[in-house]
Amino acid sequence: MGELGAILGLLALGVIIVTAFQRLGVSALVAYLATGALAGPSALGLIDRDTLQPLAEVGAALLLFTLGLELDLGSVRQRWRATAIASLTQIGLTIGAGALVAALAGLPPASAVAIGACLAMTSSIVLMRALEERRLRNRPEGQLALAVSLMQDLAIGPLLVLLALLAPVGSPAPLPSLIGGVLLFGAGTVLLRQALASRLIARLRANKLPELEAAFAVTVALGAALIAERLGLGAAFGAFAAGLALGEQRHRELIAVSTRPLTGLTAICFFAAMGALFDIGFVAAHWPQVSALLVGALLIKAPLAALAVRLAGLPWRPALGCGLLLAQVGEFAFVLAAAAFARSSDPALRHLYDLVVAVTCISLATAPLLTRLARPLLPVVDLTTLASGGDSVVVAGLGPVGNSVVAALRQQGVPLLLVDRNERLLAPWQGVPGVRTHRGRIEDMEEWMPLLGHRPALVVLTFPIADTSAAVASRLRALDPALRILARAPYTAQVAMLREAGVHEVICDEDETTRALLPRLARLLADRAPLRERLRQTCHSLGLDPDVSDSK
Repeated sequence: MGELGAILGLLALGVIIVTAFQRLGVSALVAYLATGALAGPSALGLIDRDTLQPLAEVGAALLLFTLGLELDLGSVRQRWRATAIASLTQIGLTIGAGALVAALAGLPPASAVAIGACLAMTSSIVLMRALEERRLRNRPEGQLALAVSLMQDLAIGPLLVLLALLAPVGSPAPLPSLIGGVLLFGAGTVLLRQALASRLIARLRANKLPELEAAFAVTVALGAALIAERLGLGAAFGAFAAGLALGEQRHRELIAVSTRPLTGLTAICFFAAMGALFDIGFVAAHWPQVSALLVGALLIKAPLAALAVRLAGLPWRPALGCGLLLAQVGEFAFVLAAAAFARSSDPALRHLYDLVVAVTCISLATAPLLTRLARPLLPVVDLTTLASGGDSVVVAGLGPVGNSVVAALRQQGVPLLLVDRNERLLAPWQGVPGVRTHRGRIEDMEEWMPLLGHRPALVVLTFPIADTSAAVASRLRALDPALRILARAPYTAQVAMLREAGVHEVICDEDETTRALLPRLARLLADRAPLRERLRQTCHSLGLDPDVSDSK
């Protein structure tokens, strides 16, 4: 079949498999891998490896772009010493131990180092989902583990330079080009993040076209990926740098929301393409090697990662849990394996590439099991033990609307807790009597609710992101059905979703604009009788009074 038919067949098969796996409680990521493996050339043969290659490359770029957005550099700076110790220790020890074991198994030094580098990679997206399920993403344990994983992604560029130096295969980029590319991207990322990103995004937002913001973000991501690919650094490195460049606190969430649908679809294609690379026949023919490398990877990575985060300051128990979370081999091992082995005509190196692909796919599939094993070792906050009936009001989002709400409530003497990811927005309220602040996400209520010591009386969600508000409301209502929630929705079509999630009062920007606009329009057209009468009828049908005087 043609490319379009193959992709259609893949997506149709994916819907069936993902639905079945979800009912069985199996991770969606495992379902994506299984879809690709079943549709691939080693099983049903619905699609060949080359057909999905363009979409897989786009999916990989946008996936790593999203991870770059998620890297909170402010948080990393606050704990830079712990992050540096844990990341350098984990990456260095894993590469060293993996290379040593591979060399003892008979591989030449260059190939042994490449194997060690592949084993050092962890799937940041799998880890992120595991931490969110456990509500640990913004706790010290979760942030340190995620920082280590994201530092591995950031290390792809230097590792590619190392592999090009040690084991050049095919037609690699010249070493000066690789080194210059790493320096160029580092400087460009800092410049764009510090000086240009906010101005560019502000101008785009002035157009009030969300699709334009999405197009800009995707253009930057894929453009950086293309430049990095031409420099020999790999598209993944460039896309990750683009995410870092646009990941400043003020606009990170808006960019993530605008690109989420496209990122989700291309991520599915990426993981399905990885599954299509999985050769069942190769695994059956070489299962002793696959099993040995898989078990060896887990036995090497888990204790070394635990040691790394322990050296960074975590107690041993949560350190062991983090070690298990970091033990899986991530999807970007493909990038390193492709650079080290795939372009070679040497059958031995091609064999190593197939071996890394097989181990990585199986490792990703076993990630939910590792998460389950890690759970008893990781801390958990039980919000059900907090008493209800408190008088505090939580306000999330400190834009112009949020600040107006806070000022009004403070005048009434209401005790407040303000939650925002941007430290600069919180700064004016820090130290104000009756006002407490928390830097973080409103979704992470295990972080901010213990600060109150009780469940709040009211939560006000002032940011205009309905999906996030619905998720927060649903969880808050499940925790305390009596809790009152007020949220904001940009569009009328989102009001029903928020009410179904448990929001008591919804302020719809679109409706409120209409309510303010029509009466004023009727007054402005007071000398045009026919038009005025029609507008008056429209106002009355909406329950509005066109004769109310304009306060302005």
